[in-house]
Amino acid sequence: MTSKIQPCDAGIIRAFKMHYRRRFYRKILEGYEVGQSDSGKINVLDAINLTIAAWTIDVRKETIANCFRHCKIRSASDVARNLDESTFDKETQDLETMINQCGYRNKIDIDNLMNYAGENEACSEVQSLEDIVGTIIENNAEDDDEDDTVSLEPVTRKEALMASNTLHNFKIQYKNTTPELLDVIRKVRDELQIDLNFKEKQTTIESHFNRV
Repeated sequence: MTSKIQPCDAGIIRAFKMHYRRRFYRKILEGYEVGQSDSGKINVLDAINLTIAAWTIDVRKETIANCFRHCKIRSASDVARNLDESTFDKETQDLETMINQCGYRNKIDIDNLMNYAGENEACSEVQSLEDIVGTIIENNAEDDDEDDTVSLEPVTRKEALMASNTLHNFKIQYKNTTPELLDVIRKVRDELQIDLNFKEKQTTIESHFNRV
C-alpha cells in the first residue's frame, strides 16, 4: 500500500539498495583482483563510503522525481511520466553478474537480495520512547565490548602524487576513458600540488599544536 503513496517505497529505497549492493560486490571483486585477504569483509568506514557513493553518485535526480510523480506528488507544471524501469533492469543485471563472479556456492536470488525477508520488520514496529531509549543503551553497551576502530595507514603527499600520476597514466591507456574523467584526475593532482613545497618535510598533525 505504501508503495502507491510514499515516494521512498515507490522506488527510491529500492534504487539505493541496488546501487549500494552493486558497489559492495564490486569492492569484493576488487579485493580478489589485488589479492586482498578477507576481501569479503567490510568495516564501518567502508560501509559509510559505499553508502555515500551510492546515494550521491548513483541514485539519479530523475529517479527521485519519477518516484514522486508516481505517487501523484508533483508541481502544477509537471507532466505525468512512467518510472524508467529499463535502466534499473540493466543495473540489476549488472549486479547479478557481479554476484555470479564472486563464486558463491549458495548464492542468494537477486529478487530476495533486493527484498530480503524481515529487513523492514524493525521499521514497521511501533515502539514506545522507553523501548527506544532502552535499545540505544543496550546497543551502546555492546559497542563498548567490541573494538570497531578503523585505522588507516598514513599516506604521504609524495605517495598521493605518485598514485595520482599512476592513475592518470592508466586512464590514458584505457580504451573507455572519457575527457571528463581525465579532467577529474587532473583536478585531484592540482589539489595535491597546491602550496606544495618539495624542499620541506610534510607536516604532521602534532605540528599544529603547541607543546605544553
